[in-house]
Amino acid sequence: MTRHPDWEERLNVVVAKHQAMPGEWGESDCWIMAMDAIEAVTGERILPHLQRYSTEAEGYKHFRKAGYKETVEEALADALGEPISPLMAQRGDVGVIEREGRISCGVFTSAGFAVRTIYGYIERDGRKRVEVTTGYDLQFFSPSAVLRAYQVR
Repeated sequence: MTRHPDWEERLNVVVAKHQAMPGEWGESDCWIMAMDAIEAVTGERILPHLQRYSTEAEGYKHFRKAGYKETVEEALADALGEPISPLMAQRGDVGVIEREGRISCGVFTSAGFAVRTIYGYIERDGRKRVEVTTGYDLQFFSPSAVLRAYQVR
C-alpha cells in the first residue's frame, strides 16, 4: 500500500464524517473509523470481513471467528505489521489506546489521536449487563496516551 495523493484531505473527510454521525456499532465505532481512515490514506479497504456487525458482542464474535481472540489490536498488527512507537506515528497512522480496561483503536490526526467512542450498558435486576447505546462521541487524546501505533503507508 502507498499513501493516496490527496490522503490528507480524504482523512479529514473521514474524521468529520464520524464526528457528525451518531455512534452505531458496525457503522461508526472505533474499528470502522480506523478502517475508514486507512482506506482514506491508502485508497484500499483492509479486513472487510471484520466490518459486518451491528452490536459490540457480534463484532467480537467475528474477530474471534477470524482468529483474533483478545483485542482489535491483533487484527491491526496482522494487517499492518510490527508496531511503532506512538511518538513516531504520523497523521494517518492508526493505533490502540486503553480506556476503562478496554482496548480501542483510533487514528492520528492533526488534532491528536481520534477515537470513536460508543458507550452504554444497563443492568437488569442487578444481574445482567445489557448492551445499549447511551452515548457516543469522538474523543481526541495526546499521542503519549496511545499504547501502540501502526504505520499506514
